[in-house]
Amino acid sequence: MVVSLILILALVVFLAVFIGHNISNVCTFWFFKTYTDLPVTILVFIAFASGIVLSLLCVLFYRLRKSDEEKEVQAAKSRVQKAEEKERRLQEKNDKKEAKIAAKEAKASKSKKAKPEDANKTLEMSAADLQNMSK
Repeated sequence: MVVSLILILALVVFLAVFIGHNISNVCTFWFFKTYTDLPVTILVFIAFASGIVLSLLCVLFYRLRKSDEEKEVQAAKSRVQKAEEKERRLQEKNDKKEAKIAAKEAKASKSKKAKPEDANKTLEMSAADLQNMSK
């Protein structure tokens, strides 16, 4: 804030000195060269036009640079989205595998539960058979 104030004051002082030296409507000091037949108004218009041209160039370079940065950001976002999509698909595959494994385990546990019951029935039958045989 203070630096910008000092720069503005320096610019105003420079303009005051420039106008003071050129009060006779002829430019006497410009890039350390003395002009005797160049009116100050023409010089001011030339400076104004060159300022506009330079400002437009700065704006164009800024927009080009900004668009390049936006393209890089967009590319980075797309890479992140692709990685997230890949991670999501991998997670879905893992979930499907876990579901299959859980289903197989449930099926196996059902068959294991049925087998002891069948074994008990066969033991009961064999005990009954043994009783019938002993009679």
